Amino acid sequence: MDPNNLPSKSSSYVGLLHSQQGSVFHENFSYESFHSSVNFGESQPFPAFSSQQSQDAPLEPPVQTPAARGVRRKWNPADDEVLISAWLNTSKDAIVANEQRSGAFWKRVAAYYAASPHGREDGGREHVCCKKRWHRINEDVNKFCAAYTAAERQMRSGESDTDVLKKAHDIFFSDQDH
Repeated sequence: MDPNNLPSKSSSYVGLLHSQQGSVFHENFSYESFHSSVNFGESQPFPAFSSQQSQDAPLEPPVQTPAARGVRRKWNPADDEVLISAWLNTSKDAIVANEQRSGAFWKRVAAYYAASPHGREDGGREHVCCKKRWHRINEDVNKFCAAYTAAERQMRSGESDTDVLKKAHDIFFSDQDH
């Protein structure tokens, strides 16, 4: 580093620029007309619009308003079967096929679920709830398929498909804890 270009004791940005007299940047960018109002070395009070509060400002407790929430209903295996059926029947629709957006697809799945006898009894579900539940079911199904494949690899001669399925359940439960 050139000793002529060392920054001066001034802590302002303009002072730093002025200290670099022989620099190429100084020839192209002249900042002499700008006044530096910020000195980083000095402590200044926070401006009024700052997000930080002064220490003598009284602390007010936040106002909590109760949010209107719906009743949370758990999904049972019968709900899951109806949701799976709705997903299959909606995704196999030859007229609409894949010419729809995600939100429109899940609204159709929720409408199909609500139109089923079980859905009318259950009261229907929002399309976002159906989408979340489907993705959770799909994830668990993929994990079970992996467990079934592992059980098939461990199959011995004389074992039936029921034995392989039982072993797949054991592998799945030991891996997933549910």
